[in-house]
Amino acid sequence: MINGRGKWSVALFILMCSFFVAAGTPIEITGRLIIPDCKINNGNVVEFNWGDLRIQDFDNSNTVYFARNFDIPLGCPYILGTPKMVVSSAAIHDAQQGVIQTSKYNEGLVIFLRKKDGTEVLPLNVETDPTESLSGSGNDKVLTLNAGIGRLYDMQNLTAGAFTAAAHLQIWYD
Repeated sequence: MINGRGKWSVALFILMCSFFVAAGTPIEITGRLIIPDCKINNGNVVEFNWGDLRIQDFDNSNTVYFARNFDIPLGCPYILGTPKMVVSSAAIHDAQQGVIQTSKYNEGLVIFLRKKDGTEVLPLNVETDPTESLSGSGNDKVLTLNAGIGRLYDMQNLTAGAFTAAAHLQIWYD
């Protein structure tokens, strides 16, 4: 049994403990978990060059010519889950069909982007699953895409000279 004086001692002790706890500064610990993107081509620009193409070989408009696969090395630090990919461009002719403009777009010259082997359209600005276009094991992968070139207008609109086109690739696992 605690006498009157002991009750006051216990009450004073509890009061002092709560005072010391209340007087402390809270600690907040935060962070953020991320899934990093794959490193594309070791951080270098992916270059694809057809070389010289003869204008007269573009027989029909809205037809893919000179389609070929090209490989892009990837370093993916996180490979759990499903790969995701977005290809975008500031110069799009038809996003749903994966068609981007070239620097000779006013003449009707466009690039057709496809997944590996050119059988499936690579839509632009849309998240897609590139599983069938990936090879390799572990963190080192190779993404194989396909590009073709074509014209939209009459062949006589095409003029000799260099052309360029650009797109942006982002790939990650989710």
